[in-house]
Amino acid sequence: MSATEGQTLTPRVLPGTAERAARSGAVELVRARGPAVAGYALPFALVAYLALAGGGYDPVVRGEIGIAAWWIVLLGAAVGVLPATRVPSPAWIVLGLLAAFGLWAGLGVMWSDSSERAVLEATRIATLLGVLALAIAAQGRDGLRRTVCGVAAAIAVVAVLALLSRLHPQWFAESEVSTAFGGDRLSGPLDYWNGLAALLAIGLPLLTWIAAEARTLVARAAAAAAIPALVLAGYYTLSRGGAAEAAVAIGVLVALHPRRLTLLPTLILAIAGGAILVAAAGQRPELADGLTTPAALAQGDEMLTMAIVVGAGTALVQVAIGVAARHRLGPRLRVSRRAGRAALAGAAATALLAAIAIDLPGVAADRWEEFKVVDGSPGDDASRFESAAGNSRYQYWQAAVDAGGSRPLVGVGPGTFEFVWAREREIPGFVRDAHSLYVETLAELGVAGLMTICALIGFVLATGARRALRRGADERRTLLAAATAAGAAFALAAAIDWAWELTVLPVAFLLLAAAIVGPSAESRRRRTSRFERRPLAAPARAAVGLAAAAAIVAIAIPMASTSLVRESQAAVGAGDLDAALVDARSAVRAQPYAAGPRLQEALVLELRGELEPALAAARAATDAERVNWRTWLVRSRLAARNGNAAESVRAYRRARSLNPASRLFR
Repeated sequence: MSATEGQTLTPRVLPGTAERAARSGAVELVRARGPAVAGYALPFALVAYLALAGGGYDPVVRGEIGIAAWWIVLLGAAVGVLPATRVPSPAWIVLGLLAAFGLWAGLGVMWSDSSERAVLEATRIATLLGVLALAIAAQGRDGLRRTVCGVAAAIAVVAVLALLSRLHPQWFAESEVSTAFGGDRLSGPLDYWNGLAALLAIGLPLLTWIAAEARTLVARAAAAAAIPALVLAGYYTLSRGGAAEAAVAIGVLVALHPRRLTLLPTLILAIAGGAILVAAAGQRPELADGLTTPAALAQGDEMLTMAIVVGAGTALVQVAIGVAARHRLGPRLRVSRRAGRAALAGAAATALLAAIAIDLPGVAADRWEEFKVVDGSPGDDASRFESAAGNSRYQYWQAAVDAGGSRPLVGVGPGTFEFVWAREREIPGFVRDAHSLYVETLAELGVAGLMTICALIGFVLATGARRALRRGADERRTLLAAATAAGAAFALAAAIDWAWELTVLPVAFLLLAAAIVGPSAESRRRRTSRFERRPLAAPARAAVGLAAAAAIVAIAIPMASTSLVRESQAAVGAGDLDAALVDARSAVRAQPYAAGPRLQEALVLELRGELEPALAAARAATDAERVNWRTWLVRSRLAARNGNAAESVRAYRRARSLNPASRLFR
């Protein structure tokens, strides 16, 4: 064959055609496989990363997540792969409610006593909005199941790591062990025992669903093995709130599950496995107290062996239950609606009689009085589960409600409850948060903010419950029951603690919320049209681009300022005051309205012996945040060192008036 003949057999390719075809094929591959990959990877990666990064409490960690989420949304919309499916109306409602909450917090800059705190809270919500937008945009045909499995798997990994840090601390670095122990209560990797317990409570109904309903026996076995470990980790947190959240989650799961009797064997198995481990842990006090003595280490080895045995046994029994269910072996329990209603009525009557017998109203009143006791302490061992002492929560909530009453519509300003407490408190102790999302929102954002956040959480739970109870495919309804139960656990955690500030908890809730309101959670009769993908039109792409760019800038500015202040502090520790001053002034330029960078600049200038510029920076800090007693105290000291006795006394008195109960001023 001649060269000419060979050339005639070769297709002619126009310049650039191959490249365009490759790009087109890549885009189509992403469109086809992207939702499936993202459906599992996104929830798992977000929850696992945030949990292992101290729960995402750090504003820098939180900001990185927000910027990454918005960048993905921006790029996905630009190339036409997001949204993966048509976004239904309930999803738009949830997005709108969270956006309205963030916008209201951003407007709080106008009336807040601290613009820096208001901006920080607004960017917190912007980060959560980015996660929610990404989760909704990435929802695919099987998004509900993938989200439930991804979140559950991440929480299972966190539970196992937390438990291992208690049972076998030698496997962890010394700093990780000290953080994970948090004293005698298990707190790592979230660095807060109640936060860890809340995360475990969110995961409990999800893992229960996988153990009972997963499509493969391997997944059922793995989930069943993880549940006793999760229960044991929850016990070591000694968190009464976590126990209540877990109970609520299981109660909601049972109430919404369409096939409660089929769920019963898995629940009994999970409770039995967890109870065995908790009973064994109660007999090993040194380990329960978080000690690292030889006796405690030996007890840890024993508990680790027992946890492995119980987990393996639970997995095997769950596999047997799954095989029996698939092959329809054994008796099939069926209860008619009439019999079910009769049983429910009988249970209600029995509960009512029991409540009368034990004088439940009187017991509840006594418990409430115990909860209200100032600085009531429930103890530091397992006996705390029997106590109703509130650790001063009643006082925190009362202060928040009083602050909200002073400015009922708009509140005192986002992020400023700390200043309200310091000024008004009658008991000692530093508190940053009101230990309740709802009363703190009332204090800081008024009735408008409270109604918005309650509408957001309530709408998600109501939608999940309504769809779970509606006729449709059993798997979809069971998934909705599990996701809604996990959401109920978060709603309770947010009511009794500062769960909103531990980013991993609202992120887990919003991921599940996106699945609940997404197209895969709708009834089968309406699902076909919902999965039709409609690429965004040019105006919509432009709107998404502008919103994403604005969110990225809003998140990046305070994050950069915080990083610069920390770099300045690190430079001070290293003795490099020149670099420390450069970083502090860069932070001031990034956030000229913020008190924190100004205060850092003042402290660095003081160390350099430049007292007059230091005093000027301290004055700027007090002007930016006039209700922060710390800035006034630093200004008082610098004024005294500059020889301004009158200004020093005035600043000192101002600081004392803003924190009168502090021991510093006694």
